[in-house]
Amino acid sequence: MRRSIFSSSSILYCGLIFLFSATACRKEGYPPIVGEPKVSQIYVHGAKVEAEILSDGGIDITTCGFCWNTTGYVSDDHTCAETGQINGQLMFMLDTLKEDTRYYVWAYAGNKKAVTYGSPVAFRTEAIRVPQVATYPAAMITHNTVIINACMAEDNSFNTIERGICWSTSPNPTLENAERKAGINATMPSFTVIITGLNPSTVYYFRAFATNSAGTGYGGILSYRTFDGSVNDYDGFEYSTVRLGDQEWMASNLRSTYFSNGESIPKTGTETKNIENELNPVYQWPFLSHEDHPELLQYDGRLYTWYAVTDARNLCPDGWHIPSLEEWNELLHHIGGDDPYSNDLRGISYRTDPLNPELTEAGFMAQLAGFRNASGLFKNGFDYGTYWWTSTTGTSDQNGFAVFCSPHENSRVNIWEESKKDGYSVRCVKD
Repeated sequence: MRRSIFSSSSILYCGLIFLFSATACRKEGYPPIVGEPKVSQIYVHGAKVEAEILSDGGIDITTCGFCWNTTGYVSDDHTCAETGQINGQLMFMLDTLKEDTRYYVWAYAGNKKAVTYGSPVAFRTEAIRVPQVATYPAAMITHNTVIINACMAEDNSFNTIERGICWSTSPNPTLENAERKAGINATMPSFTVIITGLNPSTVYYFRAFATNSAGTGYGGILSYRTFDGSVNDYDGFEYSTVRLGDQEWMASNLRSTYFSNGESIPKTGTETKNIENELNPVYQWPFLSHEDHPELLQYDGRLYTWYAVTDARNLCPDGWHIPSLEEWNELLHHIGGDDPYSNDLRGISYRTDPLNPELTEAGFMAQLAGFRNASGLFKNGFDYGTYWWTSTTGTSDQNGFAVFCSPHENSRVNIWEESKKDGYSVRCVKD
């Protein structure tokens, strides 16, 4: 029988040597292994990079992060950023890169054995694009002022040099040919430009613009005709006026607190006082809290009883008067033609013809100001519509004729008889 050349004692010795060697190897460790980075959220000056440490080599990671350059070779000049890691995950936002440039990025990780590098990944930063900007409809038009809103839709440079509104009496305003421009350096995407010093009865073209290092971008072109004139009431409030057919109307609701002879128009002790049992009440009110908000009063005006409207002291400025039912019908026929009650009176401009801007007419600009009934209950215009008084009494002595504008789409104008004690809006027409 052949005997093994290894004795039991020698086998035990070899086993101990192997166990000792393996334990020593684990304690000493080996270099880490890091994965290929993933690149996302690429923009003009940077990107987001992520990677994973696939193995720490059995010992603690002492350094990790990302390196990048424009060649992809580790031996070439490159920039590195140490990021730290959470459960083996690395993440970093590159934010100092050049626009429209090809870069290579790779991850690295190190322990006390060595620093190792992952494979590089290529990506290209975005080129700076001309800004995108939107022109919004006018917020207000008078005989000499237009307020235009606009919004920055995109500027991937994040460094807008200038933005604002350019305008001209020519159809295609640009920074090179516009008569005026208003620059705004606001930090919010949306912005407003108040353009003053315009000429009455003139068609202007407006468009938003924004400029960065790539050039100037423009929004859509809007055209508006300024109103034809203005008139002041006894309070000193100024109203733009508009010629519609053979008539000249105020382009906003009256907000006078005085008759034209200088006497004040009374108010009820409380805004919600019930006046149903009063005889021929002469009152005016703001719409609820509007008294503390002049900007709302400017748009909505005040509400008046029919008795205030027809008072001999004249609610309108000198040379102006409360329109009769006949005069209202003349306006509605001018606007609506064969279907005079089809309009809702809310448009800023009723007739616009881009091929012949001289046909453009500034409109009635109806504000949905709401109303107040005799019991003291206020109804807002967006839900319940708006009434304007005529100077014409109704078929009943208790009622007067009023023009009603509904707040709903495809709405129609109607003529109603309403209680003379209700509070409605007023428009004046020139004598």
